[in-house]
Amino acid sequence: MKLRLTYILLLLLCSLSACHRGYYMQKQSSNIYAIDKAVNADSSMADMITPYKQNMQQAMEQVIGTNDTMLTKGQPESSLGNFLADAQLDAAKKADAGVIASVANYGGIRLPYITAGPITIGKMYELMPFDNTIVILDVPGNVMLEFCNHIANLGGWPVSGIRFAIKDKQAIDIEIGNAPLDTGKTYKIAVNDYMAGGGDKCSFLKTLKPKPVNVFVRDALIAYVRQQQTLRASLAKRIYYAQ
Repeated sequence: MKLRLTYILLLLLCSLSACHRGYYMQKQSSNIYAIDKAVNADSSMADMITPYKQNMQQAMEQVIGTNDTMLTKGQPESSLGNFLADAQLDAAKKADAGVIASVANYGGIRLPYITAGPITIGKMYELMPFDNTIVILDVPGNVMLEFCNHIANLGGWPVSGIRFAIKDKQAIDIEIGNAPLDTGKTYKIAVNDYMAGGGDKCSFLKTLKPKPVNVFVRDALIAYVRQQQTLRASLAKRIYYAQ
């Protein structure tokens, strides 16, 4: 009797599962809608956003310092790049006084220039829109040599506390902290977390353990401008082409 009941239940289960209806996409379509000034704003949404927009605008328009001359982006060295590298080094030194130099990737600078005059928080967000943070690396001298050659091969990056000439896309006459590069030493260098993770082809940095400073690069720029009040960044022959 038990076997018969089990058999009936199995038949019932199979019949119910066989009745399951599957659904399959038979057809799909799409349309492109242009979002431009001709599209009217949703008034209720605009009313909800307005207070936040006004607060954000006030914050972004806050003046934090003055720029004495126009800062421009360029290679092998630039005034805008020097400002960025100096600000990054300043923030790193506050976390670890042993940090001797700073390097920033050229592609991370998102503005071609900053005009002379008042500097706002919003301008620093335009310059550095990413949430990259500053980290400190203990870089062996041989890796530092590879790092400088990498920078030279790419035409020059923003640096602070580093000086060298470029010849045949290689770094020569390298100085770290005003002393010739010693491949037997280890140097504390400030970079951003993107580079430390191997970004911008810096794979040679991935094996090094980063020490977080817990400061966004952008916040370091803002703090540096507030600290300096008037920026006078200029070219200092940090990276140059050999004659």
